[in-house]
Amino acid sequence: MYQKYLFITLLLMTGSLFSQSKGITSFEENGLFGFKDKKGKVIIKPQYEQAMEFSKSSVAFVVSKNKWICIDTKNNFLLESFLYDNGPDYIVESLARYVEEGKMGFHNERCQKVIEAQYDFAYPFENGYAIVCNGCELQPEGEHKRIVGGKYGIINKKGKIVLPIEYEAIGSIDAKRRTAEVKKDGKSVKAKLK
Repeated sequence: MYQKYLFITLLLMTGSLFSQSKGITSFEENGLFGFKDKKGKVIIKPQYEQAMEFSKSSVAFVVSKNKWICIDTKNNFLLESFLYDNGPDYIVESLARYVEEGKMGFHNERCQKVIEAQYDFAYPFENGYAIVCNGCELQPEGEHKRIVGGKYGIINKKGKIVLPIEYEAIGSIDAKRRTAEVKKDGKSVKAKLK
């Protein structure tokens, strides 16, 4: 009987550890955002320009010095998100883009870096592949930006280069046939993915 109650107590304690972020909510004070626990105790003092709520993965995106960053419930900086649609990049196929020292890589929903930031630009994943480029630049075009110049290639979700970064452009990717429409030396051709 004692073991049964001990097991239930341990189960409840373990459950409360995993659901810590569920009771955390953002609040605003003097134009800055912070976070309180479910009892109303301040756990992260107001210091952010904007704040999104903590996710089930116990991370939140906040704005610090005009950049969207990801923090954990202890207010540790995890990474800087790529800015997309005036907010942090969307998670697509379990990954989103982040920026580090001017380069782009990919992180998971827990803001853990999965693919090292080593590209000048990276498109979101689609059907298991992402187009990346080096030597390219984001140029302002009205309120948006477009990518110009550079050489393009393709990576898979493990970060492996499956098409070398040597093409002028990549049109479409056929994931089933493992081919891509590419442009090299001014000509459009099909290239086989590794």
